Amino acid sequence: MDPNSEPLPSLPTTDEIRACTNNLWETQCYKVVALNDDVVVKFGGGINTWEGQALNYLERHVPAVPAPRLYAMYYESKQLFLVMSRAPGVPLNTIWSSLADSEKGDIVAKLQSIFDTMRKAECLWPDFYGSLDGGGVHHYLFWNQHERGDRSDHQKILGPYTGELAFVAGLVGNYRASVERNKQPDYKARYYEKYPPQVLQGHRPTLTHGDVQQKNIMVAESQDRRNDQGGRSFDVVLIDWENSGWFPDFWEFFTASDPFIFQWDEDWSSRVQEFIRVFPVETAMMQIFDRDLAMFG
Repeated sequence: MDPNSEPLPSLPTTDEIRACTNNLWETQCYKVVALNDDVVVKFGGGINTWEGQALNYLERHVPAVPAPRLYAMYYESKQLFLVMSRAPGVPLNTIWSSLADSEKGDIVAKLQSIFDTMRKAECLWPDFYGSLDGGGVHHYLFWNQHERGDRSDHQKILGPYTGELAFVAGLVGNYRASVERNKQPDYKARYYEKYPPQVLQGHRPTLTHGDVQQKNIMVAESQDRRNDQGGRSFDVVLIDWENSGWFPDFWEFFTASDPFIFQWDEDWSSRVQEFIRVFPVETAMMQIFDRDLAMFG
């Protein structure tokens, strides 16, 4: 049975959500709590409606991609509440080191199937680069450097863009704006305006998760299925879609190989390359660009 055709569970009240002490994740800006085995809620002032809209888009247009189902989304007291289905199992990072090679291979094979499905998905809008709700580009490199302000404001996100050239121009233009705002010489801005457009070309808009970390991959052991070598087999669900959108096809590996979270001395660095296509030149260019823009904040 299609899980999205099943009736909605009984949804919690706002008071029940706030009183819940079963915290799955917490930051200064938001909290994720599990009300029961079926329902989780992400709420706070640091989340945005486009995350909920991304789940709606996936359920409606790419249902083969396993993601949480959005049951409700609403504001109360300036906090956004996303009431979602609870992905079964545990985050992959909590068990990865204990898995046998055949079990890791089983999970990677599932991820390869998922990302193949995402790569084949067709965008509803021609040559579109932006979020799944049709809005701007939800990545910190597109936080508007032309204006200072609250970055949670939808107006502070650049995009969307029509065409790859416009996407790259928006990226490079944002770097120049940062340089000018900080009253720095523009020599490197000129370099980026000339050379990245020569490298970052020939890439079509691709459905992108945008934050492929082990903590965002939920795995649940199958009770009635074994892998090809007789070991445990797992079901896989991707969570945390706030950075998703239609990006150039090199973007998934660029974000997945973020040097702040990616450890090249761990086997995960090799396994990622089995289910996400690697673009070494584009990734190297983007990592340098990322570092330089971060210098200005």
